[in-house]
Amino acid sequence: MKQKNILIILYTLNRSRWTEKIATILWNNFINIWYNIKYLTFYNSNDKFDFKWEEFCLNEKKSNNYLIEIFNFFKISYKISNFCRNNDIYISFSHWEESNFHNIISKIIFNNPSKIFMQVHSAIEALNKFQKIIIKLIYKKADKIVTIVKEEEQNLIKNYNIQRNNIKTIYNPVDIENINLLKNEDLWEYSELYKNKKITFINIARLSPEKNQKFLLNSFEIFNQKYKNSQLIILWDWPLKETLNKQKETLYSKNDIHFLWNHKNPYKFLKKSDCFILTSLTEWLPWVLLESLVLWIPIISTDCKTWPKEILRKNINNFDEVKKISLEEYGILIPTSNEYICFEAMEKIYLDENLRKNYKIKWLERSKCFKCDKIMENWKEIL
Repeated sequence: MKQKNILIILYTLNRSRWTEKIATILWNNFINIWYNIKYLTFYNSNDKFDFKWEEFCLNEKKSNNYLIEIFNFFKISYKISNFCRNNDIYISFSHWEESNFHNIISKIIFNNPSKIFMQVHSAIEALNKFQKIIIKLIYKKADKIVTIVKEEEQNLIKNYNIQRNNIKTIYNPVDIENINLLKNEDLWEYSELYKNKKITFINIARLSPEKNQKFLLNSFEIFNQKYKNSQLIILWDWPLKETLNKQKETLYSKNDIHFLWNHKNPYKFLKKSDCFILTSLTEWLPWVLLESLVLWIPIISTDCKTWPKEILRKNINNFDEVKKISLEEYGILIPTSNEYICFEAMEKIYLDENLRKNYKIKWLERSKCFKCDKIMENWKEIL
């Protein structure tokens, strides 16, 4: 049997991007299956995720000139079509909206002979008006669209003219074995943080407005004033680093708030913490919630756009936003804007030992839904 060639189209393989992390975990699992996979990336990077297939990078350069950017957009789409034709690509598969636009245009305008498969990682409704118009016009031309949550599948069928038989939801895989390996790595200089016997809330997200850490700091301030034996750890970095540091210095709880910045292995911190707390305004199937499930860590999450409830709620058929604290099957959902409700959820986790034990019993069951081998079976079906 002749191997089928599959092209994976990504913005980059840079280690800082979650979409690329998910994509490399997924396609690395195809290494012993009857496919020949190639990566095509737009931009190069020195710090890449581990990947097991060959990469072809276009080495594109960003321009501040609007007309040049338009020209470059179509140039990339043309190069994708040309690459597929010259390499006998059976499926041209793109991840993320920018890559998806190039992939589908490579077929519509430049006659890419490959089947066009696309994975939607973002919440379409969170995109700008122009992007949504483009999606409505061109996504129906794809041979297959894969969403990472059922809510987005329903949205694309209802509002973007996608035929039901052309779309399928497949959850992102979680590398449980790798997490269980890395969780035991030594904390070294951070060990003292976990020897003080304080209840530890942890947030792992880039410091940017949509991650809403300002809300988290204010909520923790309320909690810490009542429960002194508590601390908050925040991992990651980027735009709001200085802003959040300044906010921290104005709080009474500042000595119990610890910014630990970037770490390649967050699992060793997550394992030692008492509760993971996500306060985002928007997300894309928040992977760190799945990782917390694997490590049996209690979860508090805002019911943000999009999709924490699809992880924390077992039978998802109601997507209405929660207005108060909601004890779900696998964690606690809260509104995105009420610091006192966030405090109430933190207090619930802190005081209710039976709730914590009940969650731990169920998390192992839930995490199995996202195991690589289970997810791989779904992917094999559509390929």
